Amino acid sequence: MTDEESRELGIMTEQEQKEMDLRFERTEENGIADTQKYFDRIHDKVFSLNNLLIAAYFALIAIRNDVPSWSLVVPALNSILLLYVDYRMLKRARLQANITKLTLEEIKEYGAIQNNTNLFSLLSIWSTVLVLVIFGWILLSTRG
Repeated sequence: MTDEESRELGIMTEQEQKEMDLRFERTEENGIADTQKYFDRIHDKVFSLNNLLIAAYFALIAIRNDVPSWSLVVPALNSILLLYVDYRMLKRARLQANITKLTLEEIKEYGAIQNNTNLFSLLSIWSTVLVLVIFGWILLSTRG
């Protein structure tokens, strides 16, 4: 079928189909890049919230005598988890930057890191929410 016949029937030509496929591929690549950008933004906000919570725990310990000082361990452990998530994302980005030069073993490692990135991100968000809930519980359950 010629391009003219395709146009008369209202069907895309082969060239138009190829162009549309290329646009979809570019859109897909942009979507992947945007996903990583938004993960980075979310992690930055979660990290900032956790830093505020550390300061809040310090203030609560200093202001109230009945708050145990070991409660500071809760946001400190969350900071370690957040740092680990950032490390994993850095490692993934480093492997991505050299994807064409990787060995088969490194490509498998990249795949494993990529598969677990969303899980660790979700875990870091929920752990920060848990730190916030624990702070609220300590704040409301202690005598002032």
